[in-house]
Amino acid sequence: MAISIAATAQEIPTKQQAASLQLFGAYSLVQTHYGTANNSGVSVGADLNLRPLSLVQPSLEVRGTFASGSTVTENTYDAGPRLEFNLNRVRPYIYAEIGAGSITFAHPVIYPSGPYSHDNSIVFSGGIGADYMIARQWALRADIMQQRWNLGGGATTTVLHPRIYSFGVDYRFDFNTFHVGHRH
Repeated sequence: MAISIAATAQEIPTKQQAASLQLFGAYSLVQTHYGTANNSGVSVGADLNLRPLSLVQPSLEVRGTFASGSTVTENTYDAGPRLEFNLNRVRPYIYAEIGAGSITFAHPVIYPSGPYSHDNSIVFSGGIGADYMIARQWALRADIMQQRWNLGGGATTTVLHPRIYSFGVDYRFDFNTFHVGHRH
C-alpha cells in the first residue's frame, strides 16, 4: 500500500513572514557639534523588515529625531537600509541613512542682510546599535548615530558632525499569529 504525502499551501505553517514591521521610540542625547551644549530629545521610527537571509535581517528604516537645547534645536528625518544580525536575544544592527535636517539657532547671528536664525541641510547618517529581546515582541534598544550636515553652501559652508546616543524600546509585530483561510 502506497502512502501519499501531499499538502496544500494552507496546510504548511509558515515560520517566517515575507515582511514584518517594527516600531521604536527612544530618548536621544544629541551632541550637536555646535557649541558645547548637548540636547535632549526623542527618536521615533519604523523598520520594514524584508525576508530574512539566514542570520541577517535586511530592512528599510525611517527615523525622526527631535532635539532642542539652549544653543540650537535640531530635527532630522532619515531613511535608509538597515541590517540586523540574529544572535538569539541580542540583535546587533548597522544602518546608513539619508534625509533632511533643520537647525534653529537660539541666538541668531546678525548680518547686514538680516538675522541668520535657521538653516536646512541634507543629512547623511550612519550608525550601529543593538536590540535586546526581553519578550517575544518587545526589545530594549540602544544605538549610536553619526551625522554629517552641510550648512550655508557657497563660500560660507559649515559642516557639522552631530552624534546621537539613543536608548529606548522596540515593538515587533508578529503577523504569523493571524491566519487567513482554514486548515484541512
